[in-house]
Amino acid sequence: MSISALIVGTALLGIFALASLSLSNSALSASEVLEGSTEEPEIRLLNASESNGTIHLNLTNAGDEIISFDQTWFSIDGTLPIRASDYHNQSTVLFPGETLHMQLTGTGFTTPTRLFVASMGGQSGVSFS
Repeated sequence: MSISALIVGTALLGIFALASLSLSNSALSASEVLEGSTEEPEIRLLNASESNGTIHLNLTNAGDEIISFDQTWFSIDGTLPIRASDYHNQSTVLFPGETLHMQLTGTGFTTPTRLFVASMGGQSGVSFS
């Protein structure tokens, strides 16, 4: 009976050692993934103006991350945010280094003073000129 207990005990120790090694490798892999996580995009509003109820703006991606218009929101004078993809459907993303002219029509604003943009943690704002 003592030999069988020794065999079972040794087997359990081996299983525990393998589980500990697997857990250690999983934790190492997870930390490597977290280190390589994406950063906040550097989205910048360059300028904004309004003409006959249409808001014109120039937006640039000054960072290294691709910016999705589905995850980009504008706020005019602090009102509820509006999704950029509702006003821009020529492309779905803004690539690093790209600058884009956008027009926001039908917002109801005729004399706005401030425009704010936020996307995936990045943000920028300008006063209307």
